[in-house]
Amino acid sequence: MDESWLGFEGFDRVTLPAHCQEMQRIVYKWTGIPVSVGVAPTRTLAKLANRHAKQHTATRGVLVIDSADSPDTLALLERTPVGEVWGIGGRVTTRLYEMGIHTALDLARANPKWIRRRFSVVVERTVRELTGIRCIHMNDDHDSKKMILTSRSFGRMTADRREVEEAVRAHAARSAEKLRRQHSLACALRVTVRTNRHMLHLPQDHDSITLALPFPTDNTFEIVRTAQKALHRLWKDRGIRYQKCGVQLMDLIDVTGQQLDVFQPPQPAVERDKSDRLMSALDQLNAQYGRGTVTVGVQRPDAAWQLRSNHRSKRWSTRWEELPTVRLQ
Repeated sequence: MDESWLGFEGFDRVTLPAHCQEMQRIVYKWTGIPVSVGVAPTRTLAKLANRHAKQHTATRGVLVIDSADSPDTLALLERTPVGEVWGIGGRVTTRLYEMGIHTALDLARANPKWIRRRFSVVVERTVRELTGIRCIHMNDDHDSKKMILTSRSFGRMTADRREVEEAVRAHAARSAEKLRRQHSLACALRVTVRTNRHMLHLPQDHDSITLALPFPTDNTFEIVRTAQKALHRLWKDRGIRYQKCGVQLMDLIDVTGQQLDVFQPPQPAVERDKSDRLMSALDQLNAQYGRGTVTVGVQRPDAAWQLRSNHRSKRWSTRWEELPTVRLQ
């Protein structure tokens, strides 16, 4: 768990750790899951505090950073390798090392504008966050996506076209559900199929195809229909055993601000209203009675593309049949 001061205004520097430890105790009591807590003025510093609290028992699982320029905070930054800062990837780390930036403190003292010219605005935000300037807000991760991808590895490899078709239908329907959730429409989609590249003794195939949708839409049936057309063009009758497939929705636009191509016929208003009501009913049924209550086509639970989940933990909070049973003697 990592948080900034947002949401903790009712606690001062002295009482906040005790409050966090009480949260830890409650979570551990009811779930058995140990929790570490990091609190700081910015999200990047909170991630850093959480990491330190998790690794050092002396913190008792809680670390509060109330100032980015305090001696304790500067010491923490100095002993943190730059590659362990949240948001700094492997390639960026290598380039930072070449520039003489080895620790989080080195990065915090770098000129943000200089960093932006050599990397990106994302790395610049990280630099400013390390100095206590909040640049990454809690809702940044919920911005509308520019593309939506649903892709899963199969539980077992399969050369059965019907099973791959089931997987493509399921992934297309799931992508359409995500699309409606962020109030967007898709103009095109891409279907990808691939084999296991590590099994070189088997025939290999890694192919994809992109098709335009008839009009910008979030209708599950239209998206599934186009995805099935794409799979039909991709399919090779050579007994190839596939391990994975995916459906990616592309060219997303806002549902209220769509702009049609000059040669693209608009969807009639009556059809659009009918589609909206049908998709709303579909989403409500699946939300109320569980995902997969209403599906497009058959989705057999024993099909090769279904995840095996042999080592999945019991889902006590969402599955009646998996509730623990207690017998009193």
